[in-house]
Amino acid sequence: MRCAFSIRLPGALFTILTAASLSLAAPASFAETLALVGGTVIDTGDWGRSEADIEDAVVILAGGEIVAVGERGTLVPPSARVLDVRGKFIVPGLVDGFGALNNQNYANAYLYSGVTSLITVSGGRRGRLFTGGDPGPHLHLLEAVGFEAGSLEEHLEATEALAEQGNDILLMMYALTPEQLPVIVRRARELGMGTIGELGFSSYADGIAAGIDAFVHTTRYSLGLAPPPMIRSVAEEPFSNDLGSSKWQYYKWLSRLSPFDERLSSYAKLLASGSASLMPTFGLLYLDLPSAENPWDEPIAQILDPQDINNPADPETGAHKADPAHQAAYSALARSEFILEEAYYRAGAHYLAGSGTDVWGTMPGISLHHELEALVRIGHSPRQALAAATSNFEKTFSSWGAVGQVRPGYRADLLVLDRDPRQAVENLESIHTLILAGQILDRPALLNGIGRDGEIIDRRPLKLETVFAQKPPEAAMIAGLEDVVVEEITYWSDGLRVKGYLARPRARGSYPGVIVARGGNREFGAITPQRAMRQLGRLASWGYVVAASQYRGNAGGEGREEFGGADVDDLLNLIPLLESEPLADAGRLGIYGGSRGGLMTYLALARTDRFAAAVVRAGLSDLIRWQQERPEMAEVFRDLIPGYDPADESTLLSRSPARWAQRLSKTTPILLLHGTADWRVSPQSALRMASALLESGHPFRLVLLEGSDHSLSEHRGERDRLTREWLDRYVRDGAPLPDLVPHGE
Repeated sequence: MRCAFSIRLPGALFTILTAASLSLAAPASFAETLALVGGTVIDTGDWGRSEADIEDAVVILAGGEIVAVGERGTLVPPSARVLDVRGKFIVPGLVDGFGALNNQNYANAYLYSGVTSLITVSGGRRGRLFTGGDPGPHLHLLEAVGFEAGSLEEHLEATEALAEQGNDILLMMYALTPEQLPVIVRRARELGMGTIGELGFSSYADGIAAGIDAFVHTTRYSLGLAPPPMIRSVAEEPFSNDLGSSKWQYYKWLSRLSPFDERLSSYAKLLASGSASLMPTFGLLYLDLPSAENPWDEPIAQILDPQDINNPADPETGAHKADPAHQAAYSALARSEFILEEAYYRAGAHYLAGSGTDVWGTMPGISLHHELEALVRIGHSPRQALAAATSNFEKTFSSWGAVGQVRPGYRADLLVLDRDPRQAVENLESIHTLILAGQILDRPALLNGIGRDGEIIDRRPLKLETVFAQKPPEAAMIAGLEDVVVEEITYWSDGLRVKGYLARPRARGSYPGVIVARGGNREFGAITPQRAMRQLGRLASWGYVVAASQYRGNAGGEGREEFGGADVDDLLNLIPLLESEPLADAGRLGIYGGSRGGLMTYLALARTDRFAAAVVRAGLSDLIRWQQERPEMAEVFRDLIPGYDPADESTLLSRSPARWAQRLSKTTPILLLHGTADWRVSPQSALRMASALLESGHPFRLVLLEGSDHSLSEHRGERDRLTREWLDRYVRDGAPLPDLVPHGE
């Protein structure tokens, strides 16, 4: 039976003639309306068991939401954009339940592959989270609690802090006890957070009883199959890659488990008995299967950098570069995963799709399709596999809201496919139209990507006579500058166009490199052309290729600086920049930072051992103490540091290297220079850092210059001499590190 009724939109009236089952929801805004006409809407409801597809359908989108879904017969408003999608198939945008997002090219790769939502995993091997995707998938932030043992109160405080920071998925880790699990799960649910378990000292039976929403990694949630002593050994040492480790002894045991073992069928029933969904992350071992195809052959792979990926496949062969013993072990484990998951699926377990990107060669977007193929291999129908990457997330995480179905009121993230995904899951790659939040994206344009980190987009040489035309400095201040080239540059950093400077000797040769970390914040302390000439040019005149960053968001650059957060990447991304410079010997690198730049230098040394030496002038070393000494800086922190709370020192602790100096690269000797009359940064900052370095056994030299100010202007000549000697000794000449063992008469 057909019925007729009208819907009034602002400025338009249109009539719908459709089936009685047509449903409607009011969108947030009708500023732009899009109508998809003639395609087949694929139903993904009820864990992929529902088959209420709509052929010759009409789907209307407005305000980022799906407004209406029904059969053909809709007269759309005159202002709407109409897409004729006859013969095509309409499905929700895909969700990757476990993946890293490190840069704009990753965002492009996810979107090109149809991934419109992502549970983000960051840190460690997966690198720092990139949140500036434009365009980029919708992000659900995941962070862990229980990585280390602690009291229930400590874990609850950590959970609440993570929720306050915007995380909506809680990864519950190995150290949590059975008594702690239900309390933390209950609190997470009150805070609107979903929960994923990767357990050790608590069993997965405990996790099911506690109401954890999902479990991740076949190898992890299969731990309950192992003998109790083995379970405890793995819980105590869950991450070693040594084939003799407890983890690998368990993996080898798992690889030998028979599919007919009664323990497997019994355990499968346990996993299927609760409400928790399983996320196998088959993709982590995809390259170790004999049927694996080279992921670098995918079109979108051309914009990805192998150096960004943990243990990437060889671009030529598509295989890992592993020794025979490790390769055999991983291949055996990959085969066993299918045996295990076939048993879990037969027992009735529900599934979520997560790629594991970008560990062990997994790649954004590409690896999620490998995951869906694996789900079909263990027994899923193509529709069920599609549901695992769409509507199952809404059913698993109650706080997610309307995501993952083509229904009114749901987010307008859609894929229009050329081929029927009900016939083969591979057809999900036949994307004709990609729609994100109701907007059609130019999918082919995503293949263009962006430049790689450190790639220079623009460079403009400075002229000495022009820079100092208004106020010529003393001759001594610009001595040697006629022998150097100083350029204003724009370079890529985490997908952002960041401003900076590059200075080098005019004479051809091979010169060591120095990265300069500027001080100040925003435009205060920014590198002007005059400062670039005087400071960077002077370093270049000593025989160095010098690169400096203004940090993201400054001097016309994209993004927003974070006073020691993601903007540290802007310094580290100058390393590949120097690697690409013809005159720079990137095997010999130093770093120099003053004031806030000193803090940035310490933070860089906590993340790399590439620097042969560091010089810190009047550097910040403890923001907690500095805030006490200069309370007015709280306003700067509030403006720049994400999640800053003046009542919570945790946001400043990660930017206080004097409190964790043991993390700094011990192969980088540090010269600390500070003036005793410095009011901006107390000389106590240098003393605290020196004490911490001494305690951690770090090579350093501390020089306090009597009566000197913040820039050491009263001892300018001595400052430059000490800096040059330090860089020449350790960077240019590669002198050995000093003997720190107590010695002598």
